[in-house]
Amino acid sequence: MRIFLQLTVGISLIILASGTIVYIENPTFGGGLGLMAAWGAMAFITFFTITFTFASEDERRNRSIKNNNLSEKLTKRVKELEKRLIDLQDIVITNDDKLERLNSQSRVELPTPPRTISD
Repeated sequence: MRIFLQLTVGISLIILASGTIVYIENPTFGGGLGLMAAWGAMAFITFFTITFTFASEDERRNRSIKNNNLSEKLTKRVKELEKRLIDLQDIVITNDDKLERLNSQSRVELPTPPRTISD
């Protein structure tokens, strides 16, 4: 939409500039009133185009700031989850080490399972 608007304004300004050149060469062309109204309309359109462009840029910048804040919150949450996961991993490793130590200390043979009739 923005490119279409820029092309329209550019083509209109070219047409107005050529109309102005024709008016300068032949001042009886329309008495200048139509040309003045056309230039006024173009100034009006250009003013609102520039205003709209700046407003949309501000809106985009505000959205970017909001997204940045959301990104910071998500990053903080991921770091907190990583910290908890590391703590949990440390606990599991500690328990595993304790079980290995217990198994290595007590070399007790497990009793053979009872025999059944099918054996």
